[in-house]
Formats: sequence, structure tokens, C-alpha cells
Amino acid sequence: MSHLSHQHDHDYLDSDHKLRSNQRKTTWVVALTAIMMVIEVVAGYLTRSMALLADGWHMASHAGALGISLVAYRLAQSKNLNQRFSFGAGKVIPLGGYTSAVVLAFIAILMGYHSAELLVNPVSIQFKEAIFVASVGLAVNLLSAMILFDNHHHHHEGHTHDHNLKSAYIHVIADALTSVFAIVALTLGSLYGLNWLDPVMGLVGSAVILRWAYQLCRETMWELLDGHAKRFDKDKIRRHVEDTGSEVSDLHIWRIAPDAHACELVVYSEKLKGTEFYRNHLSDQFVFEHLIVEERSCVH
Repeated sequence: MSHLSHQHDHDYLDSDHKLRSNQRKTTWVVALTAIMMVIEVVAGYLTRSMALLADGWHMASHAGALGISLVAYRLAQSKNLNQRFSFGAGKVIPLGGYTSAVVLAFIAILMGYHSAELLVNPVSIQFKEAIFVASVGLAVNLLSAMILFDNHHHHHEGHTHDHNLKSAYIHVIADALTSVFAIVALTLGSLYGLNWLDPVMGLVGSAVILRWAYQLCRETMWELLDGHAKRFDKDKIRRHVEDTGSEVSDLHIWRIAPDAHACELVVYSEKLKGTEFYRNHLSDQFVFEHLIVEERSCVH
């Protein structure tokens, strides 16, 4: 008796070359921002600048989120893990984003509390040193944005929707803005004695981080809970199938990896056409890495 091999491979990240390119570029950005983050946080404490400290923690949020995503990429590409999960380990990536978002929300709240405390009880700030460090941080942010720019452009084309990389580009720009806020606050404080601007910018920085964390948390939670895949129009798919004279009674579409989707549907028809007919019909317009079709007869 011959043994035919029809095993389905669930390693949906293995052939995603764009994702691997993202991973390499992300590694460089993480290294740059991690180094700058340590410098800014230490300098923020030493110079007593809350704006600089906020900028440092904002960069930490960037480095932390991307660092977690790098770990997630490695875990998602594990052959062992892909064999253990029903649809592969692609969900590890949004899980990494969700985890970093929760951690960063706590950092933002803590930073906001310290900023408010310094607003009530101000301390002297070493402006010159703080401005220099914030300027270097701005340069690192702009360099990181240049590294990730091509990735962000591809995301708009609708091929690979990697929440971590999409958020990374937006977050790098937010980092740059936070650096600008810090420089402006420190410069005005140094020139005109407006020391209260520094903790105010600390509050602004914490608000930016909290908002970013909330957005990433919402996006990744949708994916982790198998929300309907936003790339596909459910009604369009339903109409496409029902154009064959059949009726779609149940339809589920969800994301199983950054560039991989699963679809499951139940079709009723008076004259059975066979599941392969519907698979071929759907494949003409839609790409699903995992497609399950159940056909039932309308005749009782």
C-alpha cells in the first residue's frame, strides 16, 4: 500500500522574506535605541531633567517593544513550536506586542507620577548637559526612522501587516517629537528660567507613551482574540461564493501570522459541487494559507 504525504505545513513565517528583512533592520534599531536609552535615562537622573528622563523612557518603550518582537520572531520561527500549535506559532508575534504594551503602560503611569511630583516640588536642572544628550537622542531617532522607512512604505501597500514594525515606525517618529519637546523645554528653561516646562514635557512624554501602548494593545488584542481579519471584506467573500448559486451559512476569517490568514466556511447548495470546487473558486481572488470548506445539501 502506497503512503501519500499530504501533511500541511504550519510554518507560515519561514517563506516570509519581507518579515526577515524587517527582523534584521529591527535588530539595528534596537541596538541603537537601547544604547541611547541608557545614556538618556542615566543623564536624566544626573541632570534632574524630567523631560530628558521622559525621552529616555520613551526610547526604552521603543527598544523594549522591538526587543520583545525580536524574541517573538525567533519563537514564531521555531520548528518545534510550529508543530505544537494548531495554526503554527505566528500568534507569538502579536503576543509579544501585547506584552510590551502592558509593560510600557505601567512605565508611562510611573513616569507621569514622577513628573507631577516634580511639578509640585521643582528641583534645579543641569540644562546644558541635558540639552546635549537630548540632541544626540533626536539624531538617533531620525537615524532609526531612516532605517525603518522602507518597511513602513511596504506596509501601506497591504502586503505584510506586522503590527510591531508598523508601530515601530510611528513610535520612532513619536520618539523624535518627544526629543524635540525635551530640547525646547530645556532651552526655554535655561534661557528664561521656565523650569516648570521640564516636568510638563515629562507629562506630555508619558501621555504619548500611554497612548501608543493603548493603540498597540488594542490592535494586538484583536488579533490574539481572533477578530475578523481586517484585510478581507467578509461580505465580498460571501457574495463571491454565493454567485455560484450556493448559500454561505457560516464564515470565519482570522489572522494566524503577519502575512497568513485562515478561512473556514459552511456552504449549502441544492446540487453538491464538492469542496474542491469552492476552494478553487475562492483561490481565484483570495489568498488563504489555511482554508476549510464544509458543503451541505439543502435537500432534506
